[in-house]
Amino acid sequence: MSINLRKANESDIEQVLEIEEESFKEPWSKNAFLYELLLPRDIALFYVAEENGKIKGYILMHLFEEGLHIINIAVRKEARRKGIGTMMLKKAVNIAEEKNIPLLVLEVRESNIQAINLYKKFGFHTIRTIDNYYSNGEKALLMVKEIRKGH
Repeated sequence: MSINLRKANESDIEQVLEIEEESFKEPWSKNAFLYELLLPRDIALFYVAEENGKIKGYILMHLFEEGLHIINIAVRKEARRKGIGTMMLKKAVNIAEEKNIPLLVLEVRESNIQAINLYKKFGFHTIRTIDNYYSNGEKALLMVKEIRKGH
């Protein structure tokens, strides 16, 4: 069995929603994901990790002038700790390198230690804490990774 990382399409949204709802306290709506598919492909990059027709994870990114913002990344609970998140983060780094984008940016819940540790393994570091980022008042860490050519 191998994971295929490909661009998302409308037929993926139901499975993406399942992953979203089991992964986040404040899941996005179906319409939010459908909207992302309507955005120009040079702004919104939306990929799914698929294995035998089943979506195991997804990553959603937005390009901006100085960087690539990882908006959302999640892996189906039963597929976690199998390298899928790593594969998707590598894709983000590769896109940044290909497009000569100097910075990857993301926000993560302060309590999401597992995700924070994965990001740190990739060279992300916290540049600041954002108070009350989430509706329950939880702080977010703003993490960045500088992209250097050839790394």
